[in-house]
This record gives sequence, C-alpha cells and structure tokens, in this order.
Amino acid sequence: MNVFTSSEWIGTAVFALILLIIAYRVIRGLPKMTGDIAAFRKRTLVWTQVALVLTVLQLNFKAGDWRFAIILGMIVLFTGSIWLAARREDIRSGAGADPAGHNE
Repeated sequence: MNVFTSSEWIGTAVFALILLIIAYRVIRGLPKMTGDIAAFRKRTLVWTQVALVLTVLQLNFKAGDWRFAIILGMIVLFTGSIWLAARREDIRSGAGADPAGHNE
C-alpha cells in the first residue's frame, strides 16, 4: 500500500505540471489585475490554510500512506505561492501598507 506504482507517479507528475502552469499564468497576470488585489490575497491565504489543515489531518489519520498527502502538499505549495506573489505585488504597488500596523 505504501509503494507508488508507475501510474501513480505519472498522475502525480501530470497534476504537478498542471498546477505549475496555472500558478505561472496567475502570477504573471498579477501586475495586470484590475480591482482590489488585497481581497484576492486574503482568499488565497484562506485556501492555503485550508489545504494545510487538510494535509496535516491526512498525515495524522492515514499514517504511512503518503499518496493523498503529496497531492494536498502540492496544493499547499500552489496556493501559498500565489498568496506570496499577491502579497509581494500588493506591497510593491503600495496598497499593502496598513495604517493601523496590522499584518495578516
């Protein structure tokens, strides 16, 4: 049960490639995004946290079976990279400064 088959490796690689392409396109499109990027940043942070919690739960309840946890881990990296790029873009554009000094 803990051994990956070649079809599982291929499926994981295809899924990672799809996430990589989507993340690249989203991150490259951030500077051209119209509207409030802070709302987008907050949504991606929420999805990163949700994926991280699901990953930890998966690791706790299915100890020794890494297949689904790897997929969830890739989703954490995907949403986290988009959040980080949106945060950087928000700071670069000057809209990220909170007058009260609160950060997320």
